[in-house]
Amino acid sequence: MRSRYGVNAYPAVLFISPDGGLIKYHSGFLPPDQFTPVIEDALKVESAFQKQLEELEAKPDDGKLNAEVALIYLERKQLEKGVLFSEKAFEHDPKNRSKLIPKLHNQLGLTYGTLLETAGAEKSEAYFEKSVSHFKVLIDKYPNSDVYEPAQYYLGVTYAIKEHYEDSIAVLEKLSHHAKDANIRQSAEAMLERVKDLANADE
Repeated sequence: MRSRYGVNAYPAVLFISPDGGLIKYHSGFLPPDQFTPVIEDALKVESAFQKQLEELEAKPDDGKLNAEVALIYLERKQLEKGVLFSEKAFEHDPKNRSKLIPKLHNQLGLTYGTLLETAGAEKSEAYFEKSVSHFKVLIDKYPNSDVYEPAQYYLGVTYAIKEHYEDSIAVLEKLSHHAKDANIRQSAEAMLERVKDLANADE
């Protein structure tokens, strides 16, 4: 469960859908009277998602609905279904009328990126290429989106994970100088120093 659902603290309670999706995750102990609202919230979340699926079944070519469902599946750690509905969203919303396509590319990049370190060599390389591809599409096509700068940071980190230090440094240096968001700029500067240290140690 730790690797699949990202459990990093115990005790932990996971609300899992019948098809294996992570509906909600709660860590720490709660007495019964405080735990009841957590259960109720999980039920509301699942009920709302099932309604979305029913709506999508009636309107399978709706780009926005496909994107929304894809994002939920990715959040629920269901990559295959997330990819399936992502592809439908890309097909039916080529002009990004939903305003969700950049976010979808970003989430796919992050999802593949998080799988890098735990996958075997062959899968790791495939995940790396997919992660980089989604970040690059976002960066190239959607410079006005609110995930434009975060995607550049994540791209730099992804390069570093695979020890592509020169590529990582190039991305992070540019971001550290040109990012409009001060937090992103500071994060890029800090990560840049770490990557430079790793690159020097690797020589």
